[in-house]
Amino acid sequence: KKSLLEYVLILATVLFPALTTHFQTPYFIDLFQDSKRLQTNFKGELIPQGIGILFILCSLPWYALWLVAAKLYLKAAIDMTAFLLLLWALLAVSLLGFIDDMLGARNVLGLRGHFKAFLSGQLTTGTLKAMGGLLVAFVVSNLWSNRLGEIMVSTLVLALFTNLLNLLDLRPGRAIKFYLCLFLVFGLSSVVSGNYQLLVLMLPFIGTVIGYFPFDLKASCMMGDAGSNVLGISAGMLAVSQLDYYGKLTALVFLIAVHLFAERYSLSDIIAHNKILSLFDNLGRQN
Repeated sequence: KKSLLEYVLILATVLFPALTTHFQTPYFIDLFQDSKRLQTNFKGELIPQGIGILFILCSLPWYALWLVAAKLYLKAAIDMTAFLLLLWALLAVSLLGFIDDMLGARNVLGLRGHFKAFLSGQLTTGTLKAMGGLLVAFVVSNLWSNRLGEIMVSTLVLALFTNLLNLLDLRPGRAIKFYLCLFLVFGLSSVVSGNYQLLVLMLPFIGTVIGYFPFDLKASCMMGDAGSNVLGISAGMLAVSQLDYYGKLTALVFLIAVHLFAERYSLSDIIAHNKILSLFDNLGRQN
């Protein structure tokens, strides 16, 4: 049985990062506005983009304190490989996304567009982000799997999960709502299976996402690729940790289908014309 101290610590690892992020977000919004780091949203309004870098900046100090508290007070056996792998993956994809937010041109869009640009000799920040994300996914998969086939499947699942959240981040709150649903599904699965260490390791990061969420709903700012990419890789890691080989294959087929569909049709239009999806999409939105 878990002691009261353990439950308090688990709650604190979500609550404190959430509060820290919530109170710091307005300052980052002002900083990005003063620096003219703005992008046009779906309503044609110029708002700060790239605020999702806060997910990493606000969670890292709490990860350090969580590590100390777990060792000193819980005497917990922490899988340092999983701990460092998670932090490295989150930091790497967030940095790649932030580079795209700050330096990326908007005249090339979609995976197909960036791939065509690369074949024509043009290196875009989107191509750099995709290649870097694929490398991160491969490293994670290589450490988690021993068979080549499973490594390749896991790599593609992680990479496509990373891009999926980017595809959804076109309206206030949409990507985070979908992410929290994924987190609940795979989080509950991890608790039921007893394989929940990665879930526990992700709690400070989840706290930062929750703390930022109200600002995204109000369309006060955009998290950008710095945020959506890191949501995607973390959701992918949690999913891959819970799925067997055939589950990963099923997820891969689904993700490929969604990406092929999104290249031809607008996900926003599909959501807008579906009553249930539209209701969920607009839930809590203040702008």
